Amino acid sequence: MKFAAQRTLYFTLALMAWAPALADEFADVSKLAKAGKVADALAKTNEYLSKHPADAQMRFMKGVLLSEQNKSEEAIAVFTKLTEDYKDLPEPYNNLAVLYAANGQYDKARVALEKAIRTNPSYQTAYENLGDIYGKMASQAYDKALALGTATPPPGKSRLTMLRSFSTSTGPTVSAPPMTAAAAPAPAPAPVIAKPAPAPLPAPATAKIAAAPTPAPLPVPTPVKVAPAAPAPVLAAATPKAVPAQMPVSAPAPTPPAPVAVAAAPLKPAPAPKPDTSERDAVLAQVHAWAKAWAAQNVDSYLAYYGPQFEPPKGLSRKAWAEERRARIEGKGRIQVEVASPEVTVNGSTARVTFRQTYESDRLTARSRKTLVMVKNGGKWQIKQEISN
Repeated sequence: MKFAAQRTLYFTLALMAWAPALADEFADVSKLAKAGKVADALAKTNEYLSKHPADAQMRFMKGVLLSEQNKSEEAIAVFTKLTEDYKDLPEPYNNLAVLYAANGQYDKARVALEKAIRTNPSYQTAYENLGDIYGKMASQAYDKALALGTATPPPGKSRLTMLRSFSTSTGPTVSAPPMTAAAAPAPAPAPVIAKPAPAPLPAPATAKIAAAPTPAPLPVPTPVKVAPAAPAPVLAAATPKAVPAQMPVSAPAPTPPAPVAVAAAPLKPAPAPKPDTSERDAVLAQVHAWAKAWAAQNVDSYLAYYGPQFEPPKGLSRKAWAEERRARIEGKGRIQVEVASPEVTVNGSTARVTFRQTYESDRLTARSRKTLVMVKNGGKWQIKQEISN
């Protein structure tokens, strides 16, 4: 079965970082493409490139537009040239892989994705697409197995993510952890050793303390030898000393309850971290409200979630960035923004939220890993920096 007949292309929107085209030109091309006027968008792209042939971002966009017109060979030529001119960019390798996979060339797709990961070891989209490629290669193996007479059904179809622009995340930090994450959970169950916990129960065997009837030292006060030395009355006074011997016998009895009180004490500090939870909840509430305003296409409300310290991408001014965002959000028939698996770190008046974002509109579905750096302004959490991974 051919991959081209069943594939669904997904495009990931990310911040641009390499010699981007003029904001107005790129915004116009993007707007035309999203309105379904791909031919017009491609014409405008070619017009721009005739004056600025080295512009990496617009060349990348040309490859995307060609792929949307099902001109795979031309798109492959564009992305291949980009990998030769910009060897450190992972996105052209990723899109080459999508096009190779669409033609059933899974081995070439695998090689392209491995190169993308080498250029940026923390590039999550490439890892996800590589997983899909391995799934399709496994599916081919199942097909061969079926042809040989086995009844094992092939796995379900996969979807690869094509990128629409360059990502700003090129810092090597995450690298291989996603691979080892699957192996780590296996040893975890080993804590069956927790069963030795009952061992503390023998501890209350303070009966041994009773058995340690150190009263044995009582014979020590056998100063009976001294008795013959002088006043026998002193010996009479010595006999009452047997009375204190009864004191230690009663003393061990009250000691057992004491450890019970000590064990209960450490449980009380647990509720202390409540203040951190409230700050975390406040940050998450702002993030979800930001996504809701975006989905509702309420641009004024959406922009209000960005604080005065916000750093617009691509070196744009705050005004130019806001106009570009307004052009991309307004006028869509339907927008849905989902924030999944958020991880929040709060440090004083600064917070960092990393989550998986899914964006859907009438013509586009985009999945990406996003990080929002937030600051507290006048008791309100606002976005200072927005990073797409």
